[in-house]
Amino acid sequence: MHSLPRLFLLITCAAATAATAEGSVALVPQLLVGTAGFEPGLAVEWRSSAIQPVILRPEAFVNEDGRVGAGGSVLWDVAPAVSLPRQQSLAIGPRVVYHNAEETGWEADVMATWSMDLSSGSSPWRHSVGLLAAVGVREDRPEDDLFDQSRDDLALGASGGGFYAFRF
Repeated sequence: MHSLPRLFLLITCAAATAATAEGSVALVPQLLVGTAGFEPGLAVEWRSSAIQPVILRPEAFVNEDGRVGAGGSVLWDVAPAVSLPRQQSLAIGPRVVYHNAEETGWEADVMATWSMDLSSGSSPWRHSVGLLAAVGVREDRPEDDLFDQSRDDLALGASGGGFYAFRF
C-alpha cells in the first residue's frame, strides 16, 4: 500500500511539469462505481493549446482489493458541435485501464465526460464538477480459477461516477 502515495506524488509532479508547458492542466479527484467495483482515484487532464479539442487523461485509482490500478484516455471536446452553453463541456473518446484486481484485469471502453464550470468570469474553468460514464469490454477472471490465466473471459465493462477538477 505504500506505493499508492508514490503514485499520487508522481501524477501530481507530472501535472505540475505539464502546467509549466503551454496548455491547461487539471487535477481531478474522482469516484467511480461499476462492474469492476468501487474505485476512488485521481486523474490529470491536459489540454494542449496547439490541438485545442484534445484532452489527455491519465488516471490512477484504488480498487476494492486495495490494489492500485491505472489507465488513460484520449478525449475530444465535442461541446461546440452539440451547442452546449459556455459553462458546460462534453468530451468523448477511448479509454484503457488495468484494474489490477483479483477478478478483473484489462478494460477497453468508450468514455464520456460532462462537466460544468463553477468559476467566476475572471478565471473560467478554474473549478468544475462533472459526471463520467464508460462502457466497453473487460477481462473477467472467474472466481473458481483465479490462478488459471488461460481461463480469462471477456465481459461487459461499465463505470459511472463523479469528479471535481481544479485547473492550474
